[in-house]
Amino acid sequence: MPKNNILKIQDYTLKSDDVFLFDNNVWMYLFCPLANFQREKRQKVYSSLFNNVLSRNRPIFINSLILSEFCNRYLRLDYDLANKNDGQSATKAFPSYKKDYVGSKRYLQTVSDLKIAMTKITKVCAKASDDFNSINLEEVLTLFQKIGFNDSYYVYFAKKKNWIIVSDDSDFTNSNVPEVGLKILTY
Repeated sequence: MPKNNILKIQDYTLKSDDVFLFDNNVWMYLFCPLANFQREKRQKVYSSLFNNVLSRNRPIFINSLILSEFCNRYLRLDYDLANKNDGQSATKAFPSYKKDYVGSKRYLQTVSDLKIAMTKITKVCAKASDDFNSINLEEVLTLFQKIGFNDSYYVYFAKKKNWIIVSDDSDFTNSNVPEVGLKILTY
């Protein structure tokens, strides 16, 4: 099997045939103002790559699983921020995510913000079918023993479609990802 090619974004030169799959953590850097990752340098590097890809009209594929991850992480982050103890009270603003937070005024405002972010993302991305009916689930589940399910799914599709994965997730850069000839860009 060919080795994976893990490259720093700063050292990568875009090619005319590059096709990308951005992992959720990159979308969080780009479109989640709540995150305030306090990693401004990383955010600038991912933003620069994103703008470069767009200016060169290279495709970025996205699927429903990535959007689902983005929504869930965005909402959970807002929930955690709402419940952060400000030192004034030991009582959580929303003790239960589903009972108290979902449907609240804050939740509805966050969903509104989230819909704007998702619209921006989907306007610049090509929607990719995940072809679940044709995947080799055993291959995905075998890799799932080493990295998260979603990440193993992305590895499968990037390999199948010859996409470049852009991620800030160490699962993609550690030795648990099998050598299948993937190209992975990271900070």
